[in-house]
Amino acid sequence: MAGPNGGARPGAGRKPKDEKFKQPIAKAEKKIADRLPWLIDQAMELATGVVVQEFDKDGTPRIYQRPPDLGAIKYLADRIMGKPTERKELSGPDGEPLFKAYEASNAFDPDEA
Repeated sequence: MAGPNGGARPGAGRKPKDEKFKQPIAKAEKKIADRLPWLIDQAMELATGVVVQEFDKDGTPRIYQRPPDLGAIKYLADRIMGKPTERKELSGPDGEPLFKAYEASNAFDPDEA
């Protein structure tokens, strides 16, 4: 029950996504876990480069080598080295970090008071 001056009520508000999508997330995690060895093999293939065979409109085969995928290499290295998730900073229109731009726009000016 809310206090005498209002406030949050038990159970009020938007539910966290992990609670809202608990079953679909669990299904997706199980699906990924079941195929993890295969997925790692595919990432390793991309990291080392792959030979690709495509066919032209007239059915002529074209075989070529794709170079190693830098993104796959970085991903595998990060996982094995235990790299934490990256922090990303957003910037405003003038290149300043958004929180600074917000603080500057809401700064108290004693001359205006």
